[in-house]
Amino acid sequence: MGIESLYLRTTTNIKLLRMKQFYTAAFAVLLTTAVTAQGLLPMANKTANQRRLEAFNTPTEVERDVIWSHDCNVDSCSSWVFDNGSPIAGSPWEDIDLNFECTVEGPAGPYNQWAGGTGDGSAASPMNSTTADNGLLIVDSDLFGADANYDAAWIENSWVQTADPIDCSSLEFVSISMETRYRCWDNGASDDSEKCLIEVSRDGVNWPSIETFAEIDGTVDYGDGELVASRWEVFPGFETSDGTDNPSLVEFDITTAAGGQEQIWVRFRWSGTWGYSWEIDDIQIYQTPANDLRIDNYTSYTDYFTTGVYEAGVFAAGQLSELQAAAKVYNVGYLDQEGSTLALGVNGSEVGASDPITISYQTDDTLRVVYDMSEVGTYDLTYTVSATAEDENPGNNTASQSFEVSNLHYGRDNGTMVAAFPGEGTDDFIALAPYDIFEDVTVYAIDVAIVAGSEDGTPVIAHLFDGADENYITEQYGGLIVSTSELDLAAQYSNDGTEDDVLWYTLVLEEPTTLPAGSVIGAGFEHYGGSSVQIWESQYTYDNTAFVYGPFGSGSAYDWYYTNETPMVRLNLNPDATNTVSVKEVATANFQLYPLAPNPANASTRLQYRLDQNSDVALEVRDITGKLVTRINRGTQAVGYHSITLDVEEYNAGVYMTTLVVNGARATERLLVD
Repeated sequence: MGIESLYLRTTTNIKLLRMKQFYTAAFAVLLTTAVTAQGLLPMANKTANQRRLEAFNTPTEVERDVIWSHDCNVDSCSSWVFDNGSPIAGSPWEDIDLNFECTVEGPAGPYNQWAGGTGDGSAASPMNSTTADNGLLIVDSDLFGADANYDAAWIENSWVQTADPIDCSSLEFVSISMETRYRCWDNGASDDSEKCLIEVSRDGVNWPSIETFAEIDGTVDYGDGELVASRWEVFPGFETSDGTDNPSLVEFDITTAAGGQEQIWVRFRWSGTWGYSWEIDDIQIYQTPANDLRIDNYTSYTDYFTTGVYEAGVFAAGQLSELQAAAKVYNVGYLDQEGSTLALGVNGSEVGASDPITISYQTDDTLRVVYDMSEVGTYDLTYTVSATAEDENPGNNTASQSFEVSNLHYGRDNGTMVAAFPGEGTDDFIALAPYDIFEDVTVYAIDVAIVAGSEDGTPVIAHLFDGADENYITEQYGGLIVSTSELDLAAQYSNDGTEDDVLWYTLVLEEPTTLPAGSVIGAGFEHYGGSSVQIWESQYTYDNTAFVYGPFGSGSAYDWYYTNETPMVRLNLNPDATNTVSVKEVATANFQLYPLAPNPANASTRLQYRLDQNSDVALEVRDITGKLVTRINRGTQAVGYHSITLDVEEYNAGVYMTTLVVNGARATERLLVD
């Protein structure tokens, strides 16, 4: 890993939170003149040219003429031969073996946080392959490199290969597929030695060279002078900290070495210098189809890697009138696919298609369609790829995504609660989601999804940050524009993650703030520490597109870090936004709100309450987006018990928030209309 990596490996491990990947800006400053070290990446503001993670399609059920398969069951490890070796003198292969393993566990190295581990020596969960429960193959280079006897000059080289030959004589064209998970350490620092390889031998003795990766050395001469191409790189082009999905399905045509052969042996080989880990499961060898396009995992309704526009679960109306959707399409078949086209459907209607192109054998291309998204509502997108020739496996030709356009909210998250942040809940922190501002817009409040169990009465606050400020994401409050008032949490406004509808906690800005077109704005939620507070995070987001501040670095150092889960922190554009009731307000409100009945309701429901003093009373009903549906003013009411009957026959089915406002204090009950 070089000088930088040696330094980092001798310092205290970075405190990475459960199912998170954070990378410190402070260490990045130290490494600006050299290759970044494992687990640490420089902080960077978003640019349109950020490199994306390589995308592969997720496992799908396909019809194949499978002639051999293996689910890597731990009870059948004898089907494999494990070995290692290195051309470098002094390598440790006799004293410390780094082999593939047949196991039910994921990576256990000290930097396994990327795979959901804790970095404390315990194994992370294995990848989510189809048969992960019964076992998989793994090479854990990170665990090996952490050994005290490790020498950074060593080139690691380990492999696992089939013990018995495989008969491919019935197949003219042969492909191999597997479910896999992998993260690249640093192909540059290790002199381009970090490789994940598939290799084939026709006799089980002669294999491609283990000493070099030159194209000629990926061939085998079986004595007749013919050089047989017998090596395939699984993740070509991967760079520092690139990784796959969990899992990815990869497919390779191995016809040159295996086509029509009565016997072949297959090897999976890892080479590198103190990397992360590579997992393999559910391997198949089968007849390569003639015509088969697939949509890989890169689908984006903003075409993020071309346009630089963040994907948002909820777009603010008026910010964009059109978007560009994109999908990466790969030719799995052995024939070139003429007329390859991506059709885009929105809410059940086709809105356009890409220009037809030819996608050659074993290559991919990204196809794009521009579409209108100016109307408020939900956008359900369907991607469908086709070609002139009929596809032999249409099951991998479609993908789907969805998002909303709202008058009242702008949210990077998709509304699905995935993980609680921070892991312990006691750390003080700021969670920040950046937003592209395309047209002037006024923000009135910030919404956040609070995790159930967060402690009553804990003070919290929210902020807006200017992404163009030179101190943005470098200082704790760098680029601060405006904040909300401090609010004491009330636990009844939290989410346990089991429901589809999110109950948002609203913090009103000290003054409405107009954000100019062309700016990037960070919406941040802050917990001061001391009592348990967590927020929900949503779907995966790319490196340097969401951030947190807190004691998450080496030695619990406070700094800004990026996270690959989207904080559920939204911009609230509702001029009528009001603070969610706090514990102090409830205690001094001199009223009691009782549960709605019936709830769920389809015709009407009754809200009961008790007043302990003469009070001005009103009832507000809002839909899940925060839009005001009904307001009922009751004027000044006397001490005692009262009720309001709410007619919901004209309401659309869904979740609503009914808020009783008593002398300015607020209490809310959730209503389900069915």
